[in-house]
Amino acid sequence: MKQFFSRRWSAEQITSAAVVAGSTLMLLMTLHPELILRNNTPTGGDMGAHVYGPAYLRDFLLPHFRLTGWSNDWYSGFPMYRFYMVVPAIAVLLVDLILPYGIALKMIAVLGILTLPVCTWLFGKFAKFLFPIPELLTLASVVFLYDESFTIYGGNIASTMAGEFSFSISLSLAVLGFGLLIRAFREHRGKMITAVVIALSALSHGIVLLFVFGGVVLLAAVWYERRSTITATTVSITAVLLSSFWVLPFLTGHAYMTDMKYEPRPSGASDSFWSMYFPLTTFWDVVITGFAVIAFAHFIKTRNRAGIWMGVYCVVLVFGVYVGRESLPVIGLLWNPRLLPFLYLLRYYMMIIGIYQTAVWLVAFYNLQQLGRKALVQQSVEDIKPVE
Repeated sequence: MKQFFSRRWSAEQITSAAVVAGSTLMLLMTLHPELILRNNTPTGGDMGAHVYGPAYLRDFLLPHFRLTGWSNDWYSGFPMYRFYMVVPAIAVLLVDLILPYGIALKMIAVLGILTLPVCTWLFGKFAKFLFPIPELLTLASVVFLYDESFTIYGGNIASTMAGEFSFSISLSLAVLGFGLLIRAFREHRGKMITAVVIALSALSHGIVLLFVFGGVVLLAAVWYERRSTITATTVSITAVLLSSFWVLPFLTGHAYMTDMKYEPRPSGASDSFWSMYFPLTTFWDVVITGFAVIAFAHFIKTRNRAGIWMGVYCVVLVFGVYVGRESLPVIGLLWNPRLLPFLYLLRYYMMIIGIYQTAVWLVAFYNLQQLGRKALVQQSVEDIKPVE
């Protein structure tokens, strides 16, 4: 500890710490920590429905060494944690060993929000983006979290406070898993921890499961090399095996699930795919998408595979929202707007990089102009210099 505080920190390290810690602290203040630490019952949106689950797991299932089981408390009975994610509930119970149940549930509920900036920064570092790109990506994740253009799809603060906290936890793990996989491609190490993080992401939310495994496949395609393909295959198989105890029953039992896809979007005369893909005002949609396109073009020019992956994944998600309008083949039961948060997050990442790259180009152009003017002035001075 003494060595930690006595070391000399570089300006980049200080900036990174300030951005990540500052972003996390700002989010924590937004969430009112004094209310999180108050021992009461969380509610709001679907949050109240989640109070029951971990307690039932603690009081009835775990004493019988089970993670799933049957409950007679609602309707004529229903399967507990057969069709809903069990990992966040286990996290609640781990905190409940120390703190009261209401506080434990609220602490886990905000966990995904508070960890997304950290996981995003780690993704930028593992992807070998140069300073200050990882720090800017962290700020982009904060913008995503404060985005109020959607309130139930998952990932942002509004959705999490409405009960989608498993989604936000899974999303943070997915972003971290992508970074770890890129590091495994580059440095050929850390395959086991990568597989564990990806499996935990899949076990934390069924919809993010599609995003994280789809991202792994796309990363393997973008990074297409013999060794990276072997790494991706090893990580994928390991992650599938680690998560199969819950994922396989979830997928094979979809015929018994409650249909939660509501009506497919777009629906109604005033709704459209355009409004789904671009939910903000015209000005901000143009700014965000325009700079994202600039970043994508820059990544293609510089052959930055992590950046190309983000851009291509945005396009894939656009098609996914369209194709998923009538649910997924075989699996079914997908409400297609639930894929939009992934598109929004990656687009915010690309936007902030596009803004930075544009600023770099403008500064370089200005400096070039200044050098040209100095050269012209110097030439003029030499032209009027008297001949000896």
